[in-house]
Amino acid sequence: MKKVGIITFHAAHNYGSMLQAYALQQTVLGLGYECEIINLRTLIQRKIYSPFFMNKGLAKKLKAIRYPRLAIEDIKKHRKFEKFLHEKFILSPHTYTTAEELKNANLDYDYYISGSDQIWNTSCFDFLSSYYLDFVKSGKRIAYAPSMGPKPFKDIDKKFYPFIKKSVAHYDAVAVREQDEVILLEQVANITPPVVLDPTLLVNPQDWSSLAGNKPLINGNYIFIYTPHYENYKPLFTTALKLAKTHDLKIICSLPDNVSRWRNEPRFQYYTAVGPIEFLNLVKYSKYVFCGSFHAVVFSILFNKPFFAYDGMNDSRIAPLLTMTNLEQCAEIQEGQLPVSYNNEKTKEKLESHISKSIQYLKNAIND
Repeated sequence: MKKVGIITFHAAHNYGSMLQAYALQQTVLGLGYECEIINLRTLIQRKIYSPFFMNKGLAKKLKAIRYPRLAIEDIKKHRKFEKFLHEKFILSPHTYTTAEELKNANLDYDYYISGSDQIWNTSCFDFLSSYYLDFVKSGKRIAYAPSMGPKPFKDIDKKFYPFIKKSVAHYDAVAVREQDEVILLEQVANITPPVVLDPTLLVNPQDWSSLAGNKPLINGNYIFIYTPHYENYKPLFTTALKLAKTHDLKIICSLPDNVSRWRNEPRFQYYTAVGPIEFLNLVKYSKYVFCGSFHAVVFSILFNKPFFAYDGMNDSRIAPLLTMTNLEQCAEIQEGQLPVSYNNEKTKEKLESHISKSIQYLKNAIND
């Protein structure tokens, strides 16, 4: 049986990163191939995602002293991510920490897939040239939905353009996640790749539901609020609080960076020991989702949850998904009104053709 090696940000302690890696692994397995995640884990990546009391940074140590309960929760969260990593992924036997180690390795995969996630975003702190498959000596090179970030022309320094042009020229098949990448690659590398779906959308919603579990972590009706950070999303939090008070809802927040601002507000409940499975559970059993995250939007749609994607139509990752599913209204919210429900069957129909095209691309790319 032919063997596929996937390289991506599988070990980042980020819900979307791990879940998209899992989704691509499961999709490749479903196509009838052996599959491994090439276990590239850089030292900087390990440090960034370490529990904050273990981090060498002074600010994080002070935070652990000031909020000891959150420090304990952070350790639990770290363990849940590591548990998912080791239980749900088929990892390569060896762990690599540098691009040089990979170049010196004797890998024997028949096919190499880079994707998905922002692995082609050269401004990411854990970016390496390895994500452009520069370590591959033989075998077919495939790009499946790598992203260059929310704003490729801003995120990608022009000094990387020659490297990108040279790298993609060695690929046997290239498909990207966002239309803005197509425009950049047309200009930089003289190719016009197709746009394919994020791998999380290729997995049956019932499979995600099973992974999320059959019992809610939080009892009662709640708004699940999830953003990458607080500062750019203040209106999202204040809007959620107004609606929670009006409609007698709890607000569940899984990120601790805004705890000091809302700790005296009884409707805010912090559930921060959240790994990938717990994240799915919080979306699945929520009444509403308020978010500023691409993958929070994805799973809101897959679980048919009314959601509000703050400023979503100005996000190059979220906007195409909302347009594709005719859910542009979910990027807006009227004063005093909850997110609107939508017809899940129609949404599924809109996605179905894109799912079929994305899987067909993968089949064609892998087949000799």
